[in-house]
Amino acid sequence: MKQNTKNFNLQIIFLETVRRQILLKKVQSIAKCASDTGFTLCWHNQRLQLANTHKLANIRIPYNGKPARNYSHTIIFVNKMAIKGKLSSANGSWTSSRVGTTSYISRMACFAFCLLSALPLPFFTTANRLSDTKLHEVYLDNSEIKLSWMVDWYKQEVLFHLQNAFNENHRWFYLGFSKRGDVGDADICFFENQNGFFNIVTDTYTSPDGKFVQKDYQQDCELFKMDEYTLAFKRKFDTCDPLDLRMHEGTMYIMWARGESRLALEDYQFPFPNVSSHESGIKMMQLLRADKILIPETNLKTIQVTLKNVTVPTKETTYWCRIQKLDESFATKQHIVQFEPLITSPDLVHHLEVFHCETDPEAEIPLYNGDCEKMPAEAKVCSKVISLWAMGASTFTYPPETGLPVGGKDYNPFVRLEVHFNNPELKAGRIDSSGMRIKLASKLRQFDAGVMELGLEYTDKMAIPPGQVGFPLSGYCIAECTEVALPSSGIIIFGSQLHTHLRGVRILTRHFRDNEELREVNRDDYYSHHFQEMRNLHYKPRVLPGDALVTTCYYNTVGYENATLGGFSISDEMCVNYIHYYPATKLEVCKSSVSEDTLETYFIYMKKKEHQRGIRLSGARSKNYRSIKWTEPRVDQLYTMYIQEPLSMQCNKSDGYRFEGYNWEGAPVTPVAIKIPMHSKLCPNYNPLWLKPLEKGACDLLGECIY
Repeated sequence: MKQNTKNFNLQIIFLETVRRQILLKKVQSIAKCASDTGFTLCWHNQRLQLANTHKLANIRIPYNGKPARNYSHTIIFVNKMAIKGKLSSANGSWTSSRVGTTSYISRMACFAFCLLSALPLPFFTTANRLSDTKLHEVYLDNSEIKLSWMVDWYKQEVLFHLQNAFNENHRWFYLGFSKRGDVGDADICFFENQNGFFNIVTDTYTSPDGKFVQKDYQQDCELFKMDEYTLAFKRKFDTCDPLDLRMHEGTMYIMWARGESRLALEDYQFPFPNVSSHESGIKMMQLLRADKILIPETNLKTIQVTLKNVTVPTKETTYWCRIQKLDESFATKQHIVQFEPLITSPDLVHHLEVFHCETDPEAEIPLYNGDCEKMPAEAKVCSKVISLWAMGASTFTYPPETGLPVGGKDYNPFVRLEVHFNNPELKAGRIDSSGMRIKLASKLRQFDAGVMELGLEYTDKMAIPPGQVGFPLSGYCIAECTEVALPSSGIIIFGSQLHTHLRGVRILTRHFRDNEELREVNRDDYYSHHFQEMRNLHYKPRVLPGDALVTTCYYNTVGYENATLGGFSISDEMCVNYIHYYPATKLEVCKSSVSEDTLETYFIYMKKKEHQRGIRLSGARSKNYRSIKWTEPRVDQLYTMYIQEPLSMQCNKSDGYRFEGYNWEGAPVTPVAIKIPMHSKLCPNYNPLWLKPLEKGACDLLGECIY
């Protein structure tokens, strides 16, 4: 065959039936592959071969207008050369012949590599004058290995830079992506220093048990620069490789390790390094995050709202409240532009919130410092959130067009700090002064911001049966509530903090208008209770009057014997999305639970029809739930009740009282359409859902599943 390959048309169909069920179909030409992004499948990956597949490809080659011929051959690209070969089923031997070269691409690749190598700094540093808002940074260890990255939303790729990845005698370093920090089925980029040359990168994945590393036949870790101190590479959000982990806007688990011994990276499969004998770690972070926000104002005022040397009680759960009065400067309206947590007992403080007391400006709220359960009745009005923090969160900065308003001539000067202590080990004698540092601008911004709670009420009316992989509970902000509470132009949501307790594994808030589903407000498929960031949103939805917001939390109760109830304790569960938005409204809480009448009917049915004799119709809800002997049909009955029966709605103002004009008890559930899985826009030839095994109890009726 001739060297000129421009007239070759390849139709390559792969079918891999081991571990994955996917049909990937590509129709390309070799010449096209050499000139555009379609080349990813033909040359850049070096091999089109898939593991554990006997007949790898059927190829029809029309050449110079002649009729097509059928070949039972496989095309493999090795060292930039196209190879035609045939696999012998008898002995597994490979017979090959040369088809064509890609010398032009080789020269261009060499030129690009030399150009990049000559750069003194990676291209996404300040050498190219990129804005500081684009570059994100975190230390993978305590203070040495620094990971910087930039998100290119237009090209749908992430650019990584690692500083001090190699040090002293280290021969290799890897950076990997894992679903929940598991070593098994991880997606890993290996970087190796071989004989003093720092230019070897290998895209790999781990076996399900995490014991072996295997080369990925589609190489997607694209190296820019690598030396004895730093390395820079990039990767697509979605590589269309079923063995890679698709990047997303939720929590991602970044694995890293480095070592001195040489690894057999040239082998197809090699044992996974024993990370216990090497420097290693796992870091939770949000990779696909919005640009950083810079504060344009100068001369900001700073205040601190903190506890004062509180002795933490020796009990598992304590909500501690301190009411204090702001100084006279708050007689003038100001905007909060940033708040920062001050945590003095990180092993005990679960979350904290600062509330404003929404009442007459002259009203006096008793100063208080103690258990929130014993707080004076006058403090009920102290319920408007002005700042909040939970484990894993850091400083939160408002966009330059908005700030949260405080102060003014009609502003009551009292605020309440609420700190949730979680002390399961009953540690004694611990002193805490945690709280919040708040920065304020005297020059007002364009919009007043607000904070709203979405999700479920903190109540034991909701329960999660034991032994569930991903049992969903949904909290509704129904259309009737936004209709009476939001301005005609709607609100813009720019920030979100998702929150559950220990059993929460996934959270999302969906947005509906006239029963049509719009783009989601926020989602975290790999949510961790230990990493509850307050996140600025890249996509900022506008919510109009009459829209509905549905927040769904999924819980894993495998290994638990009793039902888990909603409530305030860390052993109870919550489902909340704190959204930050503008312009501010009086709507503070838009949450739901099942109605009292519905729950009473449910317990009567379970007692009389299901013969659950432990149920007491006049008894505590928590005891009734925990007396049920749970079976699959009973779990289904509970779930069906939650998604179909009437609600008790909390459509509440900042003073704690409900909006008027609607009967919030017995409100109907928002009707939503079942979500039909769609093909990926980036990878139109396969559906990512095909790759994921379903487990019993892992899907809800809205088409959402836990995998």
